[in-house]
Amino acid sequence: MSVLVKKLKFYFFIFCIYLIMPAIAQKKQITPTPVKFQVGPEVQWYPAGWIIGPVANYFITPKHLINVRAAINIANRHNWSGLNDDEKGTGFGGSLGYSYLFTPGKRTFFIGARGDLWSTKINWKNKIGTPQQTSGSTRIIVFQPTVELGYMIKLDPSKWSLLCSVGGGREINIKTTGKEVGQGGIWLLGISTFYSF
Repeated sequence: MSVLVKKLKFYFFIFCIYLIMPAIAQKKQITPTPVKFQVGPEVQWYPAGWIIGPVANYFITPKHLINVRAAINIANRHNWSGLNDDEKGTGFGGSLGYSYLFTPGKRTFFIGARGDLWSTKINWKNKIGTPQQTSGSTRIIVFQPTVELGYMIKLDPSKWSLLCSVGGGREINIKTTGKEVGQGGIWLLGISTFYSF
């Protein structure tokens, strides 16, 4: 009888291990390592141009991240400033931003803010097509604070994510060398992809 009890205890022990091991394995699978870094390209369109460049995200916590961007700003402002009949130019710079994710996971809305700084050369023209036509260039340093709302999707099973955003703010010429050129309100539509580490 004691031999039978020992065998039953042994089989019961094996049976318990058989039940517990898949649960442990499943728990490991559904608890992924938190994402710390993301890098990828970003494109933003606004009515007077494009902003294109690489972005890096650092997750302070699963809900809070900071981002750093280096980019080129290609502007075609037409005559919208009211200061010149045509304004076109290119700027280089970058930004520092913060975003809050509402529900970290595969899909989430987020809200954020950014501060961009651009060194830009604007080529302007006036009285185009007339004998009085004038032209020249102005160098400006632009501070561009914006707020944004967006949506992030993790593209399982890969480590890539897709992000879409809409934002608004102001372009402020903090230094102007040459004729005055435009500044003022700005709104942007953005799309970016990120690889997670």
